[in-house]
Amino acid sequence: MAWEEVSAGYYERPFDSLEIFYRVIADTGAPLNKQHYLISSALKFKSLPEVQTLQSAWKALRQQFPQIAATVKEDGSRFCYKVPTLEELEAWGTESFVVDKGSSANEKYEKEPPSSKFMLFVLPEKRELLFRMPHWRIDGIGLMNLQNTFLQILANGVPETIQFDGSEAKNLHLSLDEAAGVPTTMTEATSKAADEELAYFTDNQPSINMPTLPNVIPTTPRRLEVKFSADATNRVISSCKARKISVTTAIHAALVVATLPFAEHGFDPTTRGQGGGKYTGFNAIDLRKYLSPPYNGPAAAASIYHTGIPISVDLDLCKSFDAISASMAKNYKRKLNQDEPRNLFLFMSEYVGKVLIALGAQPKDPLRAAAHPELSSVGIINDHIWAKHEGPASTIEVEDWWIAIECINRCLLTNVWTWNDEMVLSANFNTAFYEDQFVSRFLKEWKVVVLESLGVN
Repeated sequence: MAWEEVSAGYYERPFDSLEIFYRVIADTGAPLNKQHYLISSALKFKSLPEVQTLQSAWKALRQQFPQIAATVKEDGSRFCYKVPTLEELEAWGTESFVVDKGSSANEKYEKEPPSSKFMLFVLPEKRELLFRMPHWRIDGIGLMNLQNTFLQILANGVPETIQFDGSEAKNLHLSLDEAAGVPTTMTEATSKAADEELAYFTDNQPSINMPTLPNVIPTTPRRLEVKFSADATNRVISSCKARKISVTTAIHAALVVATLPFAEHGFDPTTRGQGGGKYTGFNAIDLRKYLSPPYNGPAAAASIYHTGIPISVDLDLCKSFDAISASMAKNYKRKLNQDEPRNLFLFMSEYVGKVLIALGAQPKDPLRAAAHPELSSVGIINDHIWAKHEGPASTIEVEDWWIAIECINRCLLTNVWTWNDEMVLSANFNTAFYEDQFVSRFLKEWKVVVLESLGVN
């Protein structure tokens, strides 16, 4: 799905399978004025640049990544980009760039209504910037690359004149299906392969579930986190290397172990903590390493280039951290472009469509909807965002960073990342289904499991 100049200065392309996936999921929350998977990500500065400088840098960022200003065609079928007039550029800058002197990034995450736009909120009192946008526009890795470019623009200095003459259209990115060369024609073989891939999820249901509050309508999104010291983080990494497992594998295995004391079977509270059953969900996998330049790097930041592959652990067989991590390692080590067990890129668009159907099949009783924890690893943030940018215009220093998504279902959506050598475990949830006290306790116990399982005092 490549961009096409439909008329002078006006470009379109169809949405691909993953963009459609996230748009459909986002739309399910529209009647409640909510948006599942809506991304919020904050940067806290040592010293926040002047508002006028930030707004000029925002326009310069659009020149490098015009896709942040792309809109949706009225019939919902296509991505659209128009080379702006000066008046249109100013209007976009006013609509997408908001100064809020009285709020924190966390407050905006919880209370700001959803939007289809790519937004930047400036929060001077807290020295914070909050980037906020639908997941169908970008993913976590892409957003970090985009944020780093924004910081570098600030350090280098915004050009005195920012030209939008149509040349920026060369920076519009291909969709994932196009960038990965995914076949557009469905065949019996691709349909079978997609079914086989998804079967690892559907055939391993039901998953264990967490106890949730007996509410149906989602309310306020919330994020909580716990941190490891730099020393503990370093020892966790060293222990993982000694065990020849990735940090993500270890953190995910520890998540499952931490869940076991709370886990229920068939939503029956009398089974809580009995052990056994299956842990089944999806792993979010960044696909950039499989793509060709420029789609494998920061130049194509304003994109979603990832997928989710099923993961399941038989907890009747895998009862310890070591057994669970060994089972999960097979999933995390998989090469998705290899024929064994399947080359995902040969049937990915069809597979994504089937996943959407499977996840959309809700139980008759909403209190029995999926309520398990899932993990998405964001990685080492400093590999993408420099804590300090030195340039001819200024020195920009970032003190902290976080990312969160709006959650409107009963799952506990967790993240792990490392910023400035300190590892963070984060949970995104909805307060209609979990109390803060419960999630805070769960995060602390998850951290304890990580340390004890890896032999870190």
